[in-house]
Amino acid sequence: MKKLILLPLLFSLSPVFGANLPSIAVADFTSDKNTTLTHGLPDVISDDLVNSKLFDVYERDKLNSVMREQGLQASGFVDPQTAVALGKVAGVHYILTGQIIDYGHESKTFSGYGVTTRSTVWSLKAAIRVIDVQTGKVLFSHRDEAEETVSEDQGMSVTDTTMDTKLAEEVANKLIQALEADDSFKAPAAAIALIPVKITSEPDHADVEVDGVFYGNAGGEVKLPSGLHLVTVSLPGYEPWSKKVIVQDGLSINAALIKKADERIEIQQTPPK
Repeated sequence: MKKLILLPLLFSLSPVFGANLPSIAVADFTSDKNTTLTHGLPDVISDDLVNSKLFDVYERDKLNSVMREQGLQASGFVDPQTAVALGKVAGVHYILTGQIIDYGHESKTFSGYGVTTRSTVWSLKAAIRVIDVQTGKVLFSHRDEAEETVSEDQGMSVTDTTMDTKLAEEVANKLIQALEADDSFKAPAAAIALIPVKITSEPDHADVEVDGVFYGNAGGEVKLPSGLHLVTVSLPGYEPWSKKVIVQDGLSINAALIKKADERIEIQQTPPK
């Protein structure tokens, strides 16, 4: 299984969230259509999530930076394991991923009574999923669509530069309304509050993994949910340090690594008779 490697600098990217709201990050969408809505629609959804007052929304620029550094530009419906890893490092409770299912337009021309008109119907269909970072489960899945019609008279060439925005706003509004109506996100987030834990090592800057997810180098704070977790600290040339700990307020960990003994191979030759 390929291990997702997350860079040490991510310690400084953990946001400060409100005390009573669950946190969520919105990834770029995937699509087999050539459209900027793979970025534009998630931007609108992020704004709508902020206005919904249901979530603290992680900055998309920071999340996109993380994904680019890890070679995960095609985010969309990422597999739950990847979403969990990204969500833990970002310090959020949920990851929202999505897909542009269909996007395009169809034009029809009508001629009669000496007048020629053309109507163009633009349509957008998209789907989202919300993944719980702690369990990897898909808590919410929904798809919706929108249409906009542009009529052009004879001799006129109409280019609606706001069409993408109109469609994105309408679809995002429908998706967020469905999300707001779902009972999964109405419970307070106190039970899954994240606790800062300082992890240091001797020697400094050893690798830190929590529950198999790489968090960076020792010497900074990571944010973890309360409860039992397996912390592993390792450094080339040293025996790995691994321990199950109960995460609670005030916890700090210092892993003293033991240097590996030199391995020597002795070759004995039997003298000729």
